[in-house]
Amino acid sequence: MSQVTIYLEDDALAAAKEAAARAHMSLSKWFAQFAEAERRKPKKSWDEFFAEVDKRPELWADFPLTEEMNKDLPPDTPREAW
Repeated sequence: MSQVTIYLEDDALAAAKEAAARAHMSLSKWFAQFAEAERRKPKKSWDEFFAEVDKRPELWADFPLTEEMNKDLPPDTPREAW
């Protein structure tokens, strides 16, 4: 079994200790539950990620498009034929 050191704000540590006491378990075991729950979560695909982003246009609505960002740049140099 491995050991991990984490740094928490005092109030977060106090809340974690209280929650562990309510659950009748050690603080270490209480934190280990979060790691185990995270391990068991199904992994998301990129398609799922972008589908979630599409549902929240306010996150990206003001992000400039490539055409907008490059409008003041000179045209690209044509590629050489091989």
